[in-house]
Amino acid sequence: MNVAAEGLEVLFDRQVYALEIVQKAAYRLVDRAAVSFDLTPTHVRCVLLVDTGNAVDEVARDFHKEVLDQQLRAKIASETESIRHLILAHAFSRTGLT
Repeated sequence: MNVAAEGLEVLFDRQVYALEIVQKAAYRLVDRAAVSFDLTPTHVRCVLLVDTGNAVDEVARDFHKEVLDQQLRAKIASETESIRHLILAHAFSRTGLT
């Protein structure tokens, strides 16, 4: 984390976190901060513009937690995709719908 002229700068390694993951996390904080994104060859660079009345450190900490949460959600979704399809196929096979 660095304080940039335009706001609080947060970097995420692109080998670990995809842009989509970071964007989903930023959306969860939309009520407390605006986030801009910039891709470098190695990082997703985020600049947080924290709304007045919110603690910058708290928003940054919550942003990091949310990025991790979104990363784990994506991993779980990927790992359980085939099981979810089987459950849906089984559920619809019993409805008589064609």
